[in-house]
Amino acid sequence: MSQAEKDLKVMWNICRDFFYKWRSVVEEEFGREKARELVKKFWGKVGEDTAKLYKEHGVNPENLVEIAKAIARSSEIMGEKVEVLAEEDKVIVRHTSCPWFDWAKMFGLEEEDKEGCDIWFKVTVEKMNPRAKVETTKSFADGDDFCERVIYFE
Repeated sequence: MSQAEKDLKVMWNICRDFFYKWRSVVEEEFGREKARELVKKFWGKVGEDTAKLYKEHGVNPENLVEIAKAIARSSEIMGEKVEVLAEEDKVIVRHTSCPWFDWAKMFGLEEEDKEGCDIWFKVTVEKMNPRAKVETTKSFADGDDFCERVIYFE
């Protein structure tokens, strides 16, 4: 493994640590429910900006496979393992490994992690194309071996 790869792995953990430290401060100051509310708002804003960046970088909002591949690339950049399965009228994005979920487990926040991902996916996809929808069919938080989201046009 190169030094750049080692540094990237360290940076991933720093990013996740920052997020969970921020979240713990919010919970200490305002309580668990307010922290959960702000985490949802956070992931919604991240989804808005993600869609904006995808559009700026030429992801075609009419092409579900392009949207799914952009999501997969974003996930891979954050250290996740993901597959994109294109079917006739839908695309499946399947996360087979996710260090964000591993961190959520350390803090007992598995369900909150799932909610955050669901919001990020929904906002990102619907801001790309309001006709596009996302359905979560499997998740680590529910005891599944992977997280799976189906993207389709309404």
